[in-house]
Order: sequence, then structure tokens, then C-alpha cells
Amino acid sequence: MSQTADFLLEIGVEELPSTYAPPAAEALEKGIGEELADLRLTHKGLRSYATPRRLAVHVQGLMLRQPDVDEEALGPSVKAAYDSDGKPTQALLGFARGKGIDLTAVRRVKNEKGEYVAATVRVKGKDARDVLPGLIERRVAALPFPKSMRWSREAPAFRFARPVRWVVALLDGDVVSARVAGLAAGRETRGHRFLAPAAIAIERPDRYAALLEGAHVVPDAARRLETLWAAARAAARAGGGVLVEDHELAEINNFLVEKPVAALGRFDASFLDLPREVIVTAMREHQRYFAVEGSDGRLRPCFVAILNGNAKNLAGIVRGNERVLQARLDDARFYWDADLRKSPGDRVEDLAGITWLEGRGSMLDKARRVEALAGWLASRWDPSAEAAARRAALLMKTDLLGEMIGSGKEFASLEGLMGSYYAQRHGEAAATVAAIREHVLPRYADDPLPQSPAGAILSAADRIDSVAGYFLAGKIPSGSEDPYGVRRAANGVVRLALEQKRSLDLAQATERALAGYGGAAPAEVSAALGDFWRGRVELALGDRGVAYDEAATVLDADLGYRDPLDALARASALAAHRREASFQTLVIGYKRVANILRAEKDAPANAAGATWSHPAEKNLAEALTGARKKADAAYERRDYPAVLDVLLGMREAIDAFFTDILINDPKDPSGRLRRLGLLSEVRALFARGYDLSKIVVEG
Repeated sequence: MSQTADFLLEIGVEELPSTYAPPAAEALEKGIGEELADLRLTHKGLRSYATPRRLAVHVQGLMLRQPDVDEEALGPSVKAAYDSDGKPTQALLGFARGKGIDLTAVRRVKNEKGEYVAATVRVKGKDARDVLPGLIERRVAALPFPKSMRWSREAPAFRFARPVRWVVALLDGDVVSARVAGLAAGRETRGHRFLAPAAIAIERPDRYAALLEGAHVVPDAARRLETLWAAARAAARAGGGVLVEDHELAEINNFLVEKPVAALGRFDASFLDLPREVIVTAMREHQRYFAVEGSDGRLRPCFVAILNGNAKNLAGIVRGNERVLQARLDDARFYWDADLRKSPGDRVEDLAGITWLEGRGSMLDKARRVEALAGWLASRWDPSAEAAARRAALLMKTDLLGEMIGSGKEFASLEGLMGSYYAQRHGEAAATVAAIREHVLPRYADDPLPQSPAGAILSAADRIDSVAGYFLAGKIPSGSEDPYGVRRAANGVVRLALEQKRSLDLAQATERALAGYGGAAPAEVSAALGDFWRGRVELALGDRGVAYDEAATVLDADLGYRDPLDALARASALAAHRREASFQTLVIGYKRVANILRAEKDAPANAAGATWSHPAEKNLAEALTGARKKADAAYERRDYPAVLDVLLGMREAIDAFFTDILINDPKDPSGRLRRLGLLSEVRALFARGYDLSKIVVEG
């Protein structure tokens, strides 16, 4: 008789949103795998399936029974287990009876709480059929969804993304007795909603995928995606072009259908004089169509739609899709023509009618603040780009006043891009046009950065102004909550600085941004902004492979987070030096300096005017003078390997000082402050760029 079997779980639902199914299937597979491990039920492999109407997991070679195991059972304390005569008490007898053991199997053990009785208990394994029902109910109920609902009268507390319509749970050929959402598990699944709607009995889990494919459902998401790509590309070729490949769109379509079929549709070629992005967006955002382009890279007047396996009445379906797209392109044409009637420059004053943030002025106020900040930033990054950046700052939000962006959500993703088209049509300089187009970049973590100098300046200025304004308005990110995208904006600034190697004093830039709102910012706001920027730089350093203690070492130094590019350079030099054995000794010595000064609250900041009474004091003071001169020059040219070489050169003098000197020498009590002042100067030399007390020393 086989000791293993295949297990299948399928949850049949009303159509899930396209973004819900992939993470839910992954969570179901992971959760079942982890729980099987906890239950000591090994298997040969798991495989998940996901379509809009089902989530499923197939477990191959699952053990039919848990193995027996020996477990340590802790009983009552020795004092409670035995009476004054050393005889077993009822507490001990009850423990032995409950565990099914003889008193001779009991032994004494000690732990942090005292002495107890214990025994090794043999726990018999359970049959898989007995533990799987509970596993099924727990794992399905635990599936994460952005939104879920209650709908079942039989299980009013149960929540799921969409109503559950059937449940399949099989262990080889047998149904597992489980209930989900008030439904008893069985062996009947459903095929394609329209092409094979009748119930289909599954005999065994290993026949699941093939059975569904015969019912016009491709349950494997990866294979379904391959089918989708092949069909879409073939349809594009039939239209005389090639598919404009959009992997995100393909993934969306993949979880809107159970059997992908591609259909080619067409639209009037007169629409091709609209900007390419407008046409593609009109196809993509609501209709989920792919665009088609020719060998010259220009769009062709056709599109590819992905249908849910229904090739019947294809011509009628295509005509319907064409009519819908025609209406959307007609709207786009109207918006485009209307927006071109007024130049961006003529719209600037109208920005006064749009509130940027309640209590923090209009969009016109923001444009003027960003214009000033962009001028300041241009003087540091690229003075030749100042005029374009300033002009673009005034125009960058004027497309919000137009029909294309302002009419609704469909074309909202084209903000900035449409503004650049309008600016170009009305004769603005090419650098200004590029900056308007790029000021929205980067929109997310992997988004491209602006490539033009004015675009980079404007992107950073806009984001720094926004971060300052949100903090002034109390819109400070907390935990996972960040509805205004403040972290995203700040991350974009740090990315610009690091990836384009642009030096930027974040604290100084933030001070100028705060000043743009009028009046001095409250001290607590400035402090919170400092902590916030430090956290963003720390995150960016970690993403670039900087160890956590190395990041703390540079960010907690006097130079700190202010210039992300400088912080990265200091961290990179530190990572190279810390591999040297002598560096570990230096760190230990510096930690001793820092610890002493932390404990001595009255330590002076320096040892000015001191007369050295001990050779080790004089030696350290002379080493400090020479090191300070060399370090100043190295800091000036940002040569941080040289800075660390200078600090490393202090190691012997510091070691000798601690070997030969007592800070609180009873024979020289008057020298205590002199010695502490000397150590304060040593700490100041190091702390300019590195707080080595943050380095974790092995052992």
C-alpha cells in the first residue's frame, strides 16, 4: 500500500480582479507548504494554479501519515510533584496519567525557573485525512486581499475577495472532508464560464490541469501567458505590424481570461496625428488593448484585444471593441484640440484657481516657490540650465488646467508629458520642453530619471518643495501610511543625487524650501525633516550594499546625511578599510574614547593652553596636530580613503595613551580635564566624517 498520495485544493470564485489572483495563489502555495512542514507531512513538490475564477494548489507525493515523534513534556515543579515524604502528589500522578506514562519514566530537570519534573513522551502521528480539513480552512481564511467581503449566510464571519462558489479537496481519489465559506468540499470543478459551464468531476489530482484544459481553461498562469503572447503577436502580424510589447498589460490580461484568444481591431488612421502616448493610453487604460507599430516604429491604425476564449462571433466582438475605442479617441481628439487653443504661458496665472494643499497655497504659489528653488539648485548643479528650469517651473503644472489631464483619470498618467507637447506646439525652448516632460520622473522606484540638466533640477526642486510643504501641513508619513507619497518624492531626490552623482546639501535645500512658505519653520518641523531625510539616505545606502553599521557610522558623523553622494563615498571608503586587521584595533580604541567622554559630562571641548606632563599625552597631542592638518586637506578634496589612512595613523598614539595614562590619575587630579579635553579633540577629528563607535567589531 502506498505511503504517499497527491493532494489537490481548488477554490472556485466569482471573477477576481486581475491584481488579486497572483499574490493570492503565491500566498496559498506558501501557506500550505509551511503548514505541511509544521504538521510533519513531507511531500515531493507543490504547484499553484490561478485564473480569474480559481485558486488551486497541487501537492505531489504527500505523506499519508505523520511520523511518530518523541517530545519533551514538562510537568509540575518538584516541590509540587512530591510531598514532604518524597511521595508522588496528585499533581504528579495527574501529569503521568495525562501523558500516558509510568512514574518510572519521570525525571528531574532544571531551568531558569527552578527544578521541575519532565518526561519523554511518544506522540503518535495522525492520519493526513484528519489534519488536512483544518489546514484547508485555516489557509483559505488567511489569504490576503486588498479588499474582501462577507456574503455567505452559512459562514457570516468568513471574508474573501469574491464569493466562493465551489471547493475541491482531494487526496488521491478521495474527497477530504472540509468546509470553506459554508461549502462542503467535493470533487466537482467548473470549466470555462461560457464554453464549458457544466460541473466536471475530477477523479484524481494529477489529472486536474489536463481536465481543465479540455474544458477550455488554461490553469497554469505561465503557460497561459505564453499562449497570450503568441496569439497577440500573431494578430499584430496580421495587421501588418508588430506588437508594442507591454509586460504589465500582458500580466493584467492574463488574469482577466482563462483561455486567451487575440483579435485584431482597427481605428481611423486620422487619429494617428494625436501624440502616440494619447492613443496608447486610450487603448490601454480601460480597454486593455495592445498597440501595433510598423517597422518604422510608428503606430499603425489597429490594436490587439485579448478575449476570454470566445472565438465565436469574433467579427461582432471586434466591431464592438472598435466602437468603444472610437469613442475614446474622439474624446482624446476633442481634449487635444481644446488644450492647444491656449498656450501654457497664458495659463500660468490660472494656476491660482487650483489648490495645491489645503492651507499651503495654490498651484501658482507652488510654481513660484519651485521656480526660486530651481534657480538656487541650478547654481550648484548646472548654471547654464537655470533659465530653462525656471521657465519650466512656471509651466510644468499648466496641463492640469487642460481637458486632457483635467477631464478625469483616463489620461491623468500623461501629466507632464502633455504639458511638454503643449509647450512645444507653442514655441517654448527645447530645454524647457524637456524639463516639463521630465519633472514627473521618477514616479516609482525603478522609473527612469530625468536626463536633461533642467529636468533633473526641476524634478528635485519640485519634490523638495513638496516634502517641506507636507511636513509643515502635518502630513508626515507614519508606519506604512503615506497617502501623499512623501517618501516616494524624497526617494526620487536621493536617487537623483546618487545615480547622477550630483552633490546636494539636503538640509540647506530643505531650509530654502521651508523659507518659501513664508516665515521661520517651527523647530520641531525642521528636526522631523532632518530625521526623515536621514532615513531616506540610510535606505538608499542599504539598497546599494552598504552594511547597516557602516551606514550608521557615516550618517551619525558630523557630515551626516546632508549630502547623499558624500555619504556614499565615505561609506565606500569605510567598507574597503574595515577589512584591514589594524582597523579593528583603531575602532576599539575609538570606542573607548567615545565611552569615556559619554560618561564624563563635564569634559571640555578641547585642551587649549594645556601643558603636557606625560610623554603619552604629548605624543597624542602631536599626532593629533599632524593628523588634523592632513585630514583637513583630504576632506577638502573628498578623498575619504586618505582621510581613513590619516585616522588609522592615530591608532598607535591612542593605544599608547590608554596604556600609559589614567584619566582619573589620583597623583595628578588637576590633569583630568586636560586629558578629557585632549580626547574630545580626538573624537572631533574622527566624528567629522565617521562615528566609529557604530562599527560592530567581531567578537
